[in-house]
Amino acid sequence: MSIPAPTRLASGRQVAGLMTGTLKAAAFWAAIAIPATYPVLLYMGLDGGTGQLFVALLFANALALALGHDYKR
Repeated sequence: MSIPAPTRLASGRQVAGLMTGTLKAAAFWAAIAIPATYPVLLYMGLDGGTGQLFVALLFANALALALGHDYKR
């Protein structure tokens, strides 16, 4: 009795599942790491480019929280 070779579709689904897991893991850990930069930026002051960077990091953190919220559930 032989085992059938995996089809391209099955292999594609496995790769997609692996990539989804990797994306969730990266987003989860980014959501943990990004807030570590907030005190430094607040200490530097929120004028000009620093303020824009702070707001961009807030949005990046919200996106990371949304993407990585069910990592390892």
